[in-house]
Amino acid sequence: MSNTKDNNKKPVDHNAKRMLKNDQKEKNREQGKHQYSKSSDHL
Repeated sequence: MSNTKDNNKKPVDHNAKRMLKNDQKEKNREQGKHQYSKSSDHL
């Protein structure tokens, strides 16, 4: 019988990825990037 399970996989640290993303987002916010300020012509 052949063993098809892959038990040698490294665990992926999704939390670290998310922390990096959040750090990047925070930096961009502090630098004033991605500011959605539309000037409204109506009213």
